[in-house]
Amino acid sequence: MDEQEDKQDSGRLESIVKVSILVWSAALLSLSYYEPPSGKKIVDFDPTFIASIFSGSLAALGVQTGKNGRNKKDKVIVDNKDTRAGIK
Repeated sequence: MDEQEDKQDSGRLESIVKVSILVWSAALLSLSYYEPPSGKKIVDFDPTFIASIFSGSLAALGVQTGKNGRNKKDKVIVDNKDTRAGIK
């Protein structure tokens, strides 16, 4: 029974760490884009790294942010060997 409790505790701790990283990266990412009326940014850095941490933590929690086939159109292959468009 102790092994099951240890697994549950470690699973809870893992979830807490994942959510904490998600909240931290979301806060930093939001602050990097926020500009108060005074015109001086609160934090000034390239948000690319924080955005990758944010998307990685979303993926670790099982959230998918991709398009997954929405607005997917069938590709049409056109054979232009017999056309004379653009030829004088």
